[in-house]
Parts: sequence; C-alpha cells; structure tokens
Amino acid sequence: MHERSPHRNDWAIKSLRSAIDRDGRGVKRYAREVLVRPPTTIYRWLAGHRPIPRCVREFLVGDFRILASPISKDTTTGEEKHEQEE
Repeated sequence: MHERSPHRNDWAIKSLRSAIDRDGRGVKRYAREVLVRPPTTIYRWLAGHRPIPRCVREFLVGDFRILASPISKDTTTGEEKHEQEE
C-alpha cells in the first residue's frame, strides 16, 4: 500500500482482504460474484486509494453492527467494577 493512500489505515481494508482470502475465489471473482462491482474498484479499495462504501462495510461486519468509534476507557472501568460486585 502506498504511503500517500488516504484510506490506508481503514479497518475495512484488512477485513475485506480477509473475506476475499477466506472465500478462495480471488479478487476478480469475488468482486464480480459477491460484491457485484468491477475488480478495479476492489483493487482501489484494497490499496487505500478509495474509501470502502458503508454498504460494503456493513456486509463485512455481518450481524455485528457497531461501526462507531470505541467508547473511552473511563466508561468501561465503571462497568467492570459493577460486574465484579454482582
């Protein structure tokens, strides 16, 4: 991935690469048969040159739908303490 790729640190790139690898069809067939997109689009996403659209992100996360940033550690500390009391 090129250093100047604006989306190179996107979590969805690793997730998409992993989904393609698990599927076993390769990028071109996965693009056409699963994502119904031209393979060049998928190569741009994987290189970080273009953002991966929300609908594809939702597909990648499956039934688990939290797409927001994680909550702060201060919030989770209170929950952990509460769980220990029970």
